[in-house]
Amino acid sequence: MPAVIRPWTTRDLETLRTLMEDPGIAGQFDIFTGPGILEQRLADPHLRHGCIRLAFLGDEPVGFGFAFVLPSAAGDWSVVRVAVRPPFRRRGIGRALADAVVEAVKQLPDLPHLVELGSSAWTPSPDAEGFAASLGYRTDRMFWLMERPRGAVPEPRWPDRIRTRVFDGSPETLKDWNAVYNDSFSEHYHFVPSSLDDARAIAAGPGFRADGVLLAYRDERCVGFCRCELHEKRGEIGTIGVAHGARGIGIGRALLRWGVRWVEAATPLPVTLTVDGENESALRLYRQERFEVTRTRAIWVRRLADRGA
Repeated sequence: MPAVIRPWTTRDLETLRTLMEDPGIAGQFDIFTGPGILEQRLADPHLRHGCIRLAFLGDEPVGFGFAFVLPSAAGDWSVVRVAVRPPFRRRGIGRALADAVVEAVKQLPDLPHLVELGSSAWTPSPDAEGFAASLGYRTDRMFWLMERPRGAVPEPRWPDRIRTRVFDGSPETLKDWNAVYNDSFSEHYHFVPSSLDDARAIAAGPGFRADGVLLAYRDERCVGFCRCELHEKRGEIGTIGVAHGARGIGIGRALLRWGVRWVEAATPLPVTLTVDGENESALRLYRQERFEVTRTRAIWVRRLADRGA
């Protein structure tokens, strides 16, 4: 019996949740599982609901696929994630899902120039690595999940002239957070520029913790931020950024320590962060602050010559 691939609708929320929580899938989709977490992820403005697909054998759901569509200076790119329950693998269902999701991305009317497809998975994972290779993806980057032992967190030491402010959702803090994010990450791997509308959507989304975002100011300009997040099995220093003109004076270390303290106060779960494996300055800081690598996430990409590739 061939699998039926069809678009997801909001009526399929519990079906998608059940698939993501399948024991053979959940380990690769850990930030999508837990009470209310899937709703948080679906609120991401870059996760296109019209590109989510479900696979069925008869009435039984056996897999899913979805895509984030992201802008960059070089053109749009899409991160495609696909999963099939273990008993139903090696039947072509994963490829059919991937093809259906990519075709949906290419049909988006607001996507003028798709230049790259990407995917990722925690490794080692022979199934995921073999599947990516079969679709023509190649390894482009490695990201590391790092964890810190709980407790014994030094007080943040703020450099001279630095004051801090917890994000409160006001137009001022929203504008400052968005601006310092764009400044901080403009030269990073696969930088995704953010608009005020993007920041506003994130701040209004389910599960967003305003008290988990700290802004650092020098004089009247926001020069750094830390955003913390809570997942089902870990608390995470989600993002730390320091503006180019304020680096090298200790703001990043102070923000990191604040973030660790926030996570430890918010949850008894492990304190983690994820970092680009080629970001040597960040890795050096995190290791100095007692973080150690616990998992590796591979990023695979396939360049496209044009929209029809």
